Amino acid sequence: MNKVVKTSASLLATTALAASAFAAAAGPAQSAPTTGKSSTSASSDCGYGLKTYSTVREGSKGRAVTAAECYLAQAGYSISKNGTFSSADAKGAAAFNASKHISGGGVLGKASWTALVAGSSHPTVRKGDRGYAVLRVQRALTASGRAVGRTGTFDTSTANAVKGLQRAKGWKQSGVADQRVWGLLRSGSAASVKVMKPSSSSSSKSKGKIALAFAKKQLGEKYRYGAAGPNAWDCSGLTMKSWAAAGKKLPHSARGQFKKGKSVSKKNLKPGDLVFFYSGISHVAIYAGNGKVIHASRPGKPVAYIKMKYMPYKGARRIA
Repeated sequence: MNKVVKTSASLLATTALAASAFAAAAGPAQSAPTTGKSSTSASSDCGYGLKTYSTVREGSKGRAVTAAECYLAQAGYSISKNGTFSSADAKGAAAFNASKHISGGGVLGKASWTALVAGSSHPTVRKGDRGYAVLRVQRALTASGRAVGRTGTFDTSTANAVKGLQRAKGWKQSGVADQRVWGLLRSGSAASVKVMKPSSSSSSKSKGKIALAFAKKQLGEKYRYGAAGPNAWDCSGLTMKSWAAAGKKLPHSARGQFKKGKSVSKKNLKPGDLVFFYSGISHVAIYAGNGKVIHASRPGKPVAYIKMKYMPYKGARRIA
């Protein structure tokens, strides 16, 4: 009896070792997400191992064809699933394209791939989410020309790609794959939307902070009419050079600067905004937060902080 048990154990060990060796020979596996809103296994994942979404037409062969046949079969079309794109497969592809209002007949191009890999379900997913739904978003974004890592984790690059798509459509750049984003992906129309990087309020915010940081470095330096540094300043000279440090060119004039950028209300001021005082727009300062500005005021007074309430407010402009 012991001999039989030992023999069986030895056989199991040999089988496990052989399986391990086969897996190693097959190369490193992609990560198959199993958490989040939905999941799948590598065996049922049509896109597993597929790196590029090349055009597929009648007569095509290879990994892309195998994946395309799998996706089309999962979508309910009669497909051969033999690695060669037959005339019957092309008819199935044509029917799929027609259902999505995609031109091209039986040829699977960028729009077709975008719609195929996006799939049917469309749960809202956002940064930090994980799972197969996220992986489908990443694949569809990549197929549409917005290459991102296909990891199944909704990371910063995925959020930025979604924001770029939203920006191109003129939508709020939330970075969330909501129903409208899914609509673009599942219809394949994302493939015809201009590829753009997201615009970010953080860009304007950082420029304002750069300008303010420059002004802070001049605190304590003397006032001199017409001066724009490096050791003396008048009001518009200080704000002009502060924004020059942030890459924006301004005239050396409070009135001239009042014509730049866009108007911003007093309650919505942000660091770096230009604030104007006195009749005739004769004085300008840079907003520093908490109701204070930094300014170069008059002879005998150094560059300093001052509360806005001590001067007659006339308006404000956001330069970037």
